[in-house]
Amino acid sequence: MAQLFDSLQLRDIVLSNRIALPPMCQYSAQDGVAADWHFVHYSSRAVGGAALMIVEATAVVPEGRISPGDLGLWNDQQIEPLARITHFA
Repeated sequence: MAQLFDSLQLRDIVLSNRIALPPMCQYSAQDGVAADWHFVHYSSRAVGGAALMIVEATAVVPEGRISPGDLGLWNDQQIEPLARITHFA
């Protein structure tokens, strides 16, 4: 029987445990750009030991957002803030 802290293999990826963060819309982005709020939210979960994090809704065009506060990836200004989170995690 698998336990919460047992590793889990998903194809070529091995997770160190079975703790996963589901996507949670934070509605805190300005023009689709991740803010310090996003950095603290995701980074603290990584430090806390979550092996898998699924990022909230991220639109590829402004019209695809479900709210004006959603993350985006439709222009170059949105790349670095999300990369900062990824590199830290």
